[in-house]
Amino acid sequence: MIDARNGPSDGASAVERRLMPIPGVFYGGGCCYMACRGLMLGGISDVLLISHGPVGCAYYAGISGYEGPGPGAGANAKEGADATAASVEVPAFAARTFVTCMDESDIVFGGEEKLANAIDEAAARYHPEAIAVCATCPVGIIGDDIEQVARDAAIRHGIDVLALSCEGFKREPGWLIGGRRIFEEWVGRETRPRGPYPIHYMSESARFGNGVASSLLEQVGYDVVCSLMGTTTYEDIRASQDARLIVLDSGKAIDAVPQMYGERYGTGFMRVSFTGLGNIARSLRAMARSFGSEELDLKTEQVIAASMERIAPALERARERYAGRIAVIFEDIFRSDAFATMALELGMDVIMIAPDYAAQHYTDQGFCMNVPVALAGRIACSGFPSGERRASLPGCEHALRPVSARDADWVRATFSSREVTDTLSILNPDICFAGVEQRFGRIRTPMRSEKFLSDERGTDYGGFEGFMSFARDLAIASELGHWLDTEPSWLTEGRQDG
Repeated sequence: MIDARNGPSDGASAVERRLMPIPGVFYGGGCCYMACRGLMLGGISDVLLISHGPVGCAYYAGISGYEGPGPGAGANAKEGADATAASVEVPAFAARTFVTCMDESDIVFGGEEKLANAIDEAAARYHPEAIAVCATCPVGIIGDDIEQVARDAAIRHGIDVLALSCEGFKREPGWLIGGRRIFEEWVGRETRPRGPYPIHYMSESARFGNGVASSLLEQVGYDVVCSLMGTTTYEDIRASQDARLIVLDSGKAIDAVPQMYGERYGTGFMRVSFTGLGNIARSLRAMARSFGSEELDLKTEQVIAASMERIAPALERARERYAGRIAVIFEDIFRSDAFATMALELGMDVIMIAPDYAAQHYTDQGFCMNVPVALAGRIACSGFPSGERRASLPGCEHALRPVSARDADWVRATFSSREVTDTLSILNPDICFAGVEQRFGRIRTPMRSEKFLSDERGTDYGGFEGFMSFARDLAIASELGHWLDTEPSWLTEGRQDG
């Protein structure tokens, strides 16, 4: 495997990237069912997904499932969507959530009959290309045979019905269960005529109907045959083995899925990142080299040059606006390295905080902070602990920083929770990138905080235009301060009463 972000990589280093769970320690991530239903299957527009279990599980997975173009597709596709996504007719069920809604009686007597009825109703009402059944925790406890129910339903309706035993309590990753079943049951069923450079763009950021990165790849000349984890179709998956190269753009360690393609079909595999200007250019060039085509090399350089020229005026204005501003980023939020890279490329001073969950479970310790050397002097008088000096932030080695940016060295030291709060109070950052847990559980100092997670906001920051979208969103988050001028009603009423 080649990692276009950091150079050659082997299987051992890929395993090291995985954040394996420790019993009793909450990691803030989803369960096995969530990863299977939400990550691997949620973006398949024409496969009807049925959650076999309580309604709560289905709701939780449904809110992060398919969010591409709605029914009618072409007219409703978002601006910036790739041509393929905009032209596909999306079924009426694509953005809906289906569940068998198991209750207490089903737990006692079994829910197989209810599941069979649900499949029959879905097939009769919506006529999907295929149906996938995702099991939740109660199914594994009571022992419903969803495999047999699915086989019987497939015979009755003449379509593929895929059963996935992805009960939430399983230790096996849900993305692996979903990816393996899709690969074994659907991939390789058909083939199609392809262009000279067919690729499989595997990324959860290719959802929401934006497809900015997919459009960029098509500009270079690649034929995107499938986009597993992103917005794709049942037929695309069945012919996805036609790709000569799988490019994985994801913050998750799901290397095993593309490796299955390599073992059976000889498909190449490369990790890339299309978030951040430096990462985009490096990834596109690495992809072109893998095909060994001078024509593709030339086209890649032309697209990079044209794209940089197109955004140059807006980029220069954004860098003037953010030069020297301070951003705080928690390393445990999804795609934290992408946010750090983009902030650096805008000329910001970036502080990264890396929590150690195991250390924090019983203590107040375990926060590693990467602070720019230029800022470390401001907190030296408050007892800033000594630490190692680093030339770059983790995951941001290839950031395309502006020439005017000051020295990029960082000091990495270990803090307690209280020391983190005190340090941030002294530095007074302009913006904080944090998830829900960090915003309300760890940050106890007044500063602007924004949740930029693209998979929850429906925003695509991939590609050159995506980078400028990030700059605009950052301006809104860091400079829109209407709440500072608006007095809450309880304060106004209190004055009147007094």
